[in-house]
Amino acid sequence: MTPYSAERVEPVVVAGMAAEGMERDAADPLSWYSAAGLPYSYSLDPPDHETEPAELEIIERVAGRALSCAVGLHIFVSDLAGRPVLGRMAQRVAERAEGWVLVEFRARPSEDVLGYLENAGRCIRVDDYVYLDAPAMAAWYAHPDFHVLK
Repeated sequence: MTPYSAERVEPVVVAGMAAEGMERDAADPLSWYSAAGLPYSYSLDPPDHETEPAELEIIERVAGRALSCAVGLHIFVSDLAGRPVLGRMAQRVAERAEGWVLVEFRARPSEDVLGYLENAGRCIRVDDYVYLDAPAMAAWYAHPDFHVLK
């Protein structure tokens, strides 16, 4: 999620796709393919599209400003090798768009991992998932336990 409008964020997302070596599908501009042929896409939605108002309020309070756009990055196959790309793109978009990344875990992480993320940047704990700012997302991506859920 980012404080910027979809119009301002979309070029950042497109640059992130291109930086990963992806090519846009000429028939569907939201669809992209990696060099390995894996299908990716993105969506730009209002911040409350999948986030409860109370949760959005917490994120905005920590961020210190209103959020205007939720960016969804997707891979359309269950290929584990393609998922780290999502982590890199999410970190890159969060950094360039001053945003937050929703991270869902396979299992609730240890307090050590959560502390590590909180020390690296800003981390908002919500039940069994977190929202990370760009520095915390970079730390998560570099962590040995890093994973992305589809």
